[in-house]
Amino acid sequence: MFWLLLLPFAALAQIEEIDLEAIRVLERELPSTELVETQEDIEFRRQQIRYSPPYRKVTLEKILNSGTEYGYVKAGKRLIRLKDDEVVTLTESFYAKFFRHEDEQGFKYIQSNDGSCQYKLRSKDFVSIQKETELYEPPLRYTPAPLNIVKADFDNKLSYAPEFSFYMAKVNGNFMRDLFNDKNALDGTSQQYGAHVSTKWDLPVKVGGVVHFERASYGLTGGGNVYYSALSFGPQFKSKDFDFSGTPLRLQAQFRVSPLARAAAETTRGDVEFKFNSADLLFSVERPVKNGWGEFVVGAFYQQQWLNIKDQPEIVSIKASNKTNNSFGLSLSQVFQ
Repeated sequence: MFWLLLLPFAALAQIEEIDLEAIRVLERELPSTELVETQEDIEFRRQQIRYSPPYRKVTLEKILNSGTEYGYVKAGKRLIRLKDDEVVTLTESFYAKFFRHEDEQGFKYIQSNDGSCQYKLRSKDFVSIQKETELYEPPLRYTPAPLNIVKADFDNKLSYAPEFSFYMAKVNGNFMRDLFNDKNALDGTSQQYGAHVSTKWDLPVKVGGVVHFERASYGLTGGGNVYYSALSFGPQFKSKDFDFSGTPLRLQAQFRVSPLARAAAETTRGDVEFKFNSADLLFSVERPVKNGWGEFVVGAFYQQQWLNIKDQPEIVSIKASNKTNNSFGLSLSQVFQ
């Protein structure tokens, strides 16, 4: 009976003598089944849900055929490599294309540059920016730009800017005073109506042409008056706008001639009329202001006028025929562009 009681202890002694090293080696070669979870994964799993959705396997083929959308992933999030389930922690944020369809576990799949799929991440770490990229709508149709673009450093075609002007001035009539031998004729006033056209190009100086109709009046002793009129034409030159203390300004120069100038006078000796060949040189400073038609221009000008009598009706005594009528005044213009 005593020997029966000793049998279990003998069996235990024999088990301890067995070499278990082979079992331990096999155990080390087997894959680990230990579940490693971060605190973030635990909190995500602990979220309260009302129901458990039915489990439905989503194939990779279905995900790859679901289309793509643009998204953003913040640095510090983890990606899972599909081929070996290795976890990769992002060191910096990135933008990429993501397949629209998630798998059954709530993972989004990332499209690589070659169109393949190598990584996935949790959907909660994905931020869609698709709506931001759709702010610009591409045209339905377009024509591709030509491959050979020839850059021209000159204007392909010549264009013009028409302009209508009004001038008013005070005239210092040196020639009229000498012509009528009357000091009252030294003071006069004039108005001019002009139609201008100038080129529109990028050169420093713009050229063009002008046509002016001028009317001027001078007083005479005894209450008489001299009325001068002329239709003149000639070239025009304008500078490009330059900045003067924050104000755009430009310069203008005109030279006009007229074979049709004439003056009718009411003198104490009766009415008399003269015909002239005239030449007018005008300089002005202009201040353009943009408006709905183009530019409204305000200017200040100075004009010199040379007169040469033709078809002289009577003998006159002129001390110095090269004296000029000088005008100082303002101008208002509208340039149409």
